[in-house]
Amino acid sequence: MFIVYVLKCRDNKYYVGRTMDLDIRIGQHENGNTKWTRIHPYEELIWEKRTTNNDLELAKTLEYMKRYRIRNVRGSTYSRPSLSDDEFDNIRYQLRHRCFGCGRFGHVINECKCDICGEYDHFSNECDKCYKCGGSHRHSPDNCTNCYKCQRPGHHYSECDRCYNCGNRGHFIRDCQMEISYDYN
Repeated sequence: MFIVYVLKCRDNKYYVGRTMDLDIRIGQHENGNTKWTRIHPYEELIWEKRTTNNDLELAKTLEYMKRYRIRNVRGSTYSRPSLSDDEFDNIRYQLRHRCFGCGRFGHVINECKCDICGEYDHFSNECDKCYKCGGSHRHSPDNCTNCYKCQRPGHHYSECDRCYNCGNRGHFIRDCQMEISYDYN
């Protein structure tokens, strides 16, 4: 699982992103480590969701572009501050087409995935997995103590001692010797 999030930035701008560790990523935005938040500094986190749905970041980006205008939002594949004419045309096309299943932009109903497990055959409200950890629904999400990072019970992800990149104990991603993987599947 990973987290899709929305930041409100200075000058009524917005940034949509995804990460495995929201606290670390917010720190990067505060330090201006992305071009958009360097130009329009981060003010507050306004939305977040744990998910396995790789399409949610794009759908949320398009939703915010529709709501606040394309020029005021960046995220997903549209994260560069200056977008090309082709990118603007592509965004406008996608904003004219919503999924009939979930109502989001960026896909059609036969491509609609559950936000929790990433499967195509049901919607999130029908999923039998916990929306917090992705584990089975043998427990209530309100009482979930499973770490979504390592899927082990009894601790919060911020207390997890496993590397986000390789899954081994004893170091964190910034010290990982393996090549960093950006594939969240």
